[in-house]
Amino acid sequence: MQKEKLDIYNADDAMKIVEGCVKNDRQCQQILYNQTFTKMIGACLRYSSSYDEAMDFVQEGYIKVFDKIGGYQPSGSLVSWVKQIIVNNMISLMRKTPKYKFSDIDEIQIDSDDAGNDDLERIAQNEKNAARIVELLQNLTPAYRVVFNMYVVEELSHPEIAERLGISVGTSKSNLAKAKMRLKQMFIDKYGEDE
Repeated sequence: MQKEKLDIYNADDAMKIVEGCVKNDRQCQQILYNQTFTKMIGACLRYSSSYDEAMDFVQEGYIKVFDKIGGYQPSGSLVSWVKQIIVNNMISLMRKTPKYKFSDIDEIQIDSDDAGNDDLERIAQNEKNAARIVELLQNLTPAYRVVFNMYVVEELSHPEIAERLGISVGTSKSNLAKAKMRLKQMFIDKYGEDE
């Protein structure tokens, strides 16, 4: 089989791509990159404030992917493995960047059953409104955007978020609540109560 015909979503082909990448085969690396890039840039855009920032995260992430590819275990999807490496690397880079300052729990009293948070979820049930909220995510502070994405999109728990970001569980909850409140207010300011 010609390398350019390999399909990363086929388990046998995925292993051939991995084996080639382990051997630093540029064609296999290019196949892995080309067949996963769209999903990876999409994941990084959710966390980033610009396309350029997301591209930086993607490029740094692929360096890490090619460095760790020998550790891939075929028990899971190669695409999921690549995404996990890239997102973990991105979060690690964010933790080292001063603009990702997380609000401490002491700044706001958070009730996890706050009805205001339910309002955002109710608004987002409409497909058009959900797309609008995704667009508004770019306007959140980097810290709020990171916690929101980890909790809502990646479906991590607050203890998992706290561990990965090096913050307290309370800080994770605080940042999520503030992100939801800010998103709801931005939505109302731009589109009205809800449609």
